Amino acid sequence: MPAKITSIDMTKDGYYLICSIRDDTIKLIDLRKNQIISSFSHENFKLSCDWARASFNTCGSKLACGSADGLVYIWSILGDLEATLKGHNSAVNAVSWCPTAMR
Repeated sequence: MPAKITSIDMTKDGYYLICSIRDDTIKLIDLRKNQIISSFSHENFKLSCDWARASFNTCGSKLACGSADGLVYIWSILGDLEATLKGHNSAVNAVSWCPTAMR
């Protein structure tokens, strides 16, 4: 991966890893196969800094990452952009899921 990695997160089962990358993508890696199996991006999604953090939800079925446009982008690990959350007037640098939230 030629661009800088800003964060990594692993599913609880240890099978999958996400890397947020300064090229404004998030890569999903299957650690059992040691290969990238999906890449997530959107035309308006831009990582705002070198420490921007993406994270899996509790069960590992979704991932979220903040963007320079003040939105939080939520994708299914199957590749679909499921939602954008608005609520910030400036860049969102880190996200975290509630560990007891419904899956």
